[in-house]
Amino acid sequence: MKIFGPKSLSTIFYYIFKTISTLLLIFLAYIEFAFITDRFTIQDGRFNMKIPLTGSSIDGNYQSSDILTISLILIFGILLFYLLSNIFKALKETIIFNKDIIRNLKLLTILNLVIGPILYFLIHYPIMHKTEFRNIHNLILLIIFGMISLFLTYVFKNGYTVQSENDLTI
Repeated sequence: MKIFGPKSLSTIFYYIFKTISTLLLIFLAYIEFAFITDRFTIQDGRFNMKIPLTGSSIDGNYQSSDILTISLILIFGILLFYLLSNIFKALKETIIFNKDIIRNLKLLTILNLVIGPILYFLIHYPIMHKTEFRNIHNLILLIIFGMISLFLTYVFKNGYTVQSENDLTI
């Protein structure tokens, strides 16, 4: 199976990531709707929200900080998977060095190197009032993923330049 181009692995990943981002968006909308319309139960200071069609539920402390944290993480996940789906959508084209993939890789880099760490510190200190770094590995993974996407951005930018020059000489 091909990696790039039509009917390739890129096409499969495009549909997978687009589906995940859409499901996360629906899930976020459901959670926000449930909190606004009081479609959850509260027992001992914890909320319990049933998730339709799955038979499972979400449990958590009924505090605005927990609800805000859940919402921010879901928004970050939606953006991450949406950008990944756009990158793989550009990779399923016949010409893979194009401006769309460069733009989406730049956005992915910003999401992982700027927004992700800001969100990490915002959630840990002002929102959740944590003082320890128990899950710093998440921040390290964000930075590593951001550096990889930064590297790929420059690779695709150079590839686009070479391809454009090659197209002009023919």
